Amino acid sequence: MSRRTFTRLFKQETACSFVEWRQKACLMSALPQLAEGHSVTSIALNLGYENPASFTSMFKRLLGAAPTDYRVQR
Repeated sequence: MSRRTFTRLFKQETACSFVEWRQKACLMSALPQLAEGHSVTSIALNLGYENPASFTSMFKRLLGAAPTDYRVQR
């Protein structure tokens, strides 16, 4: 299957791009870890982000708050 075909079929089946889906999956994995008290750095690296800043940027963009704020508030 070509990349273009995969991209088109993935979007048809999930109603979002692979990048959007991956980000949502990362958030679903990160939220319980934050609730358990894991560090943002360890979560970001375990999810495959190159650094905590890129993870934090994605987290803020999708949820409107920094991961550390989320852990403190909830």
